[in-house]
Amino acid sequence: MINKYNRILLPFFFIIDLAIVICSFYLAYYVRFQGSISLDQSYSRLLFFVIVIWSLSSIIFKTYQEKHGKSLKWHLNMFLIAEAVFVSAIFVYIVATKGHFVSRAFLGLFISLQIIVLFLVHLLRHYLIISYRRKGKNYKRLLVLGKLPENSNGDTLDISNPDYGYKIEDCLEVKNWSVDNTYNFEEMITQKRYDELLITSPSKLGSHIDSVIDIAENNGLRVMVIPEYMKTFSERISIDYFNDKPVINVRYEPLRYLHNRILKRSFDLLFSSVVILLFYWWLHIIIGVLIKISSRGPVIFKQKRVGINSKEFFCYKFRTMVLDEKFHDYAENGFGEITNEEDCRITWIGKILRKTNLDELPQFINIFIGNMSVVGPRPHMLQEDIEIRTKIPKYRIRQFIKPGLTGWAAVNGYRGGTKDLKLMKKRTEHDIWYIENWNFSLDMKIVLLTIWQMVTFRIPNAY
Repeated sequence: MINKYNRILLPFFFIIDLAIVICSFYLAYYVRFQGSISLDQSYSRLLFFVIVIWSLSSIIFKTYQEKHGKSLKWHLNMFLIAEAVFVSAIFVYIVATKGHFVSRAFLGLFISLQIIVLFLVHLLRHYLIISYRRKGKNYKRLLVLGKLPENSNGDTLDISNPDYGYKIEDCLEVKNWSVDNTYNFEEMITQKRYDELLITSPSKLGSHIDSVIDIAENNGLRVMVIPEYMKTFSERISIDYFNDKPVINVRYEPLRYLHNRILKRSFDLLFSSVVILLFYWWLHIIIGVLIKISSRGPVIFKQKRVGINSKEFFCYKFRTMVLDEKFHDYAENGFGEITNEEDCRITWIGKILRKTNLDELPQFINIFIGNMSVVGPRPHMLQEDIEIRTKIPKYRIRQFIKPGLTGWAAVNGYRGGTKDLKLMKKRTEHDIWYIENWNFSLDMKIVLLTIWQMVTFRIPNAY
């Protein structure tokens, strides 16, 4: 049944998705140009580009597949990443071809229409396939060798859940495995039909594990191995290779993969460029004048902060404090007193800027040049970083990625300077969680939460 699914349904799903994209293009054109469906030459070329790029992104991210062992959240995340790449490619094409011919109304309608319809179709398709699996179809027959794995809550993982697309045919416990057990195992899998073997207790098989895997593969089974739980592992791990030998990374980091870093960096460049070109230049002039009126000194305050891999960089902000004898050391070297809510050094315009987060606006320059990201752990001052390293376990994990203008810890209220170890620990935990669970939709969620907090003046701990 699985082979039939791959041969017939997957190409059908791909064609349906592509047809929706093409129909959305024509419908947007029809609405924008008042009933015309005859594309002119420039729009015909754009349509050809759309077909090629959507096909490539769909194939690369496998948006038309309902992959076994993956949840709805995973599938929708792949869809959103493919859409981000697709839409970005369209904008790059328009800029590269100086596409003044493309109507903004058409472009907005087309992109919105195809995203909404495809999203709904993917949801419907997922639930239809789950319903189909509940009837005993489109599943993989699974033989489990060892105890059933547990989820993060300590409960036995329900592998037979239709979401995963597996059905456990047999589950064998592994105790004192011997040559006789290997012989009985071979006899068993030659008599019954299985699609895959899941080994959950590899250490208990000892030296027999190679024989077990060879027997399974000789009988046409795909083999999966789950390592026994180790408390030093994070909830998610990844497999890498040391030369040609597989190794387990103790901590899962999505941003170690090149395609994820390219996606994040592309968004950083696009978002920072839009903000700088549309907002920052004139806000800099207005805010700069107000800063000069409030107190003497520079408009931009730069301070050494700690970035990715503990590298120092100059972080830019609008100056919100008065000059004093310690200002140079505080600004240039990143050493000084942590700002508090009643800090008398903060100017009247500085209080407004801090309450609205507008003092961070110059950091879009940091983002554009590449030493910061839109979303990530907030960068700390050098002195603060040195103090925290020795006090908070695993603190330096947060420096595995670029620091951000906003972040998961920041939107949850763990922001600003503090000497409270509990708050520092909570902030670090939120940053590590973000590193292990990064995906493009999470970044979008954090950006939208940040904007909402700014426009509603509900930024937590902003002072």
